[in-house]
Amino acid sequence: MGFAKKLFKFTAGSATGTAIGLAVGSLLAPQRGADLQQATQDLITEAKTDGQVAQDRTERELQERFRDKVNDPRALTGQESSIGN
Repeated sequence: MGFAKKLFKFTAGSATGTAIGLAVGSLLAPQRGADLQQATQDLITEAKTDGQVAQDRTERELQERFRDKVNDPRALTGQESSIGN
């Protein structure tokens, strides 16, 4: 089987699979396109916000653990003591 024939079969199969996927997705989609896009955007925004909140909380917890470990309540605040300098 020649390369061109294999390429054609692959391309035809890909196009057919894409068409079937689009058709099934359209039929099974829970919302209209615009509504689904807005819901997806809202979900992404919520995930970003939740991620930022979690990152901020983790940073605070790590800073507190570090301050306890080095016994300096001002560590990592920009007002560190000059011990050892």
